[in-house]
Amino acid sequence: MLNRLRRLRNAARLRRVHAPAASPLPPPPPGGVEVDELMQLARQSFLHLQAAWDRADLGALGHLATAPLLEDLRHQLSLRGPGPNRTEVLQLDARLLSLEDLQEALIASVEFSGLIREQHERAAAPFRELWLLANVKAAGRGWKLARVQSLS
Repeated sequence: MLNRLRRLRNAARLRRVHAPAASPLPPPPPGGVEVDELMQLARQSFLHLQAAWDRADLGALGHLATAPLLEDLRHQLSLRGPGPNRTEVLQLDARLLSLEDLQEALIASVEFSGLIREQHERAAAPFRELWLLANVKAAGRGWKLARVQSLS
């Protein structure tokens, strides 16, 4: 019995010595960005952009997007035509993929996924998109959508 207790103590000591070290804490987000606030803003921007797109509201789109993306959206709206559009976001998940501090701007890469219905008579469809949000330091205008890329 005494040998068994010694073996158990030795095994416990070995497990402690060979236990993986705790991973270091991640570095703080660059530029003093609060990640929770950024993600809340990203989700709101997604919903606001969908609503502005449905209304073909270039003014609202201009508040949400950078100038180059706004020009692309303007072109896409002209191709869409004047008919009504209705986007229903049924499920929205957002995940921050990266946050980079460049000299001129902070860039956030956010992956959105979920369920969306773009035509009332059709079933909802899954979607997955990558959004690049930019916060140009010199401009002081906050986060703007710089790019959207479909991932599915």
